[in-house]
Amino acid sequence: MLVVVGGLAGCGAEPAFRDVAGVLNEDGAALSRLTLAGKRVSAVEDRAGCPGGSRRGLYTITGDVPAGNASSAVVSALATELHTMGYQEAEGPGARFGVKVSVMRKDSLDITFTVALRADRPNVEITGQTGCMPAT
Repeated sequence: MLVVVGGLAGCGAEPAFRDVAGVLNEDGAALSRLTLAGKRVSAVEDRAGCPGGSRRGLYTITGDVPAGNASSAVVSALATELHTMGYQEAEGPGARFGVKVSVMRKDSLDITFTVALRADRPNVEITGQTGCMPAT
């Protein structure tokens, strides 16, 4: 599927929502292999905040860093995996209100993954989303 999307993007045609959402879900599934206590995974379509007739894909992973592991190890594993999948670091809010936030983007498909680490539970939240795209 990635070959088809890459081919479409190279020809100037906009990739279809289902193709981009498929890449989001594949990338999210790869990240969800990370060991987190109490892990929850969700993949949905959302129309909130999108213009009429469009939607975005959302992929969320939440959980807690396993006892005895450092959150820095989780961040390192996520960064390595996201870079391997073609994501680049993007501007993010950094650390605010005790939450450290990192943002990674795959600009060619308008997919963003945000990783938030906090002291409260769940202490890891990974949210991937596509941009708003026509629902066709």
